[in-house]
Amino acid sequence: MIYYKQNANISDSVHREIKSVIAKGKTKFQEYLFFESEMHGTCISLDGDIQSCQSDEQMYHEALVHPAMLTHPNPQNVLIMGGGEGATAREVLNHKSVKKVVMVDIDREFVELCKKHIPSWGEKAFNDSRLEVVYQDINIYLKESREKFDVVIGDLIDVDDWDSPVAFLYGEELYKKLKPLLNKNAIIATQGGAFDNQKSTNHIHIYNTMKKVFRDVRSYGVIVPSFYHLWGYLIASDDLSVLENIEKHFKSRVKEEELKLEALGVESIISAFSIPRQIQKNLGLI
Repeated sequence: MIYYKQNANISDSVHREIKSVIAKGKTKFQEYLFFESEMHGTCISLDGDIQSCQSDEQMYHEALVHPAMLTHPNPQNVLIMGGGEGATAREVLNHKSVKKVVMVDIDREFVELCKKHIPSWGEKAFNDSRLEVVYQDINIYLKESREKFDVVIGDLIDVDDWDSPVAFLYGEELYKKLKPLLNKNAIIATQGGAFDNQKSTNHIHIYNTMKKVFRDVRSYGVIVPSFYHLWGYLIASDDLSVLENIEKHFKSRVKEEELKLEALGVESIISAFSIPRQIQKNLGLI
């Protein structure tokens, strides 16, 4: 039996038993490992960190996508930053209002690996004429694009070292480049790292950075079993006052869009914004 060790933070680690290795190697941009787990099915690791597992990827992606899509009254044009698995685009395209989705991912080889090894995750999206896939550095795309977007979803790798080159994916400059491409009342969502009992350092860093560019930033969290954490997400805009009546608004929008939300359901998405009080204190929200 092979064991895969994943660092959860500086003091903890997770050991995952690997039933079989599906594919292993390195693209121009990152090391990848596709493997089969008895507990979680097909799993994907990039540079030593778990990205998604078959058992609960839909929970993760529903949590990432639908709060932003439901908050906006009529999302038609959507930008996905990253999202190589195709699962984020799949969830976005479940909304009837969507006319166009642009998915910008730097790593064409990884996207092709996902199409080969986890075809069911993104097949529906990659075969949808509303999806345009652009293989480009997101900084270049934001600088050159003339598109305008109603919703932007950041499906990007987690950052362990804020001095590393990948930290720009959650940096103030990236959000400043993004802002001219946003339509009025646009909504931005991103994964925000694990909520832990101590500092939730990554989440706080992203929250504070987004607050420098957008007037209204909200945190929420969903348990993703394969991550062994309550996982944090953030949603940002210049006005998120609609979330003050979140239950009525989300239930109305789900009915309007005829969404199934098979993994979470609308009630779990609503409750995700009720972060445990201890974690709120750690985040400095209360």
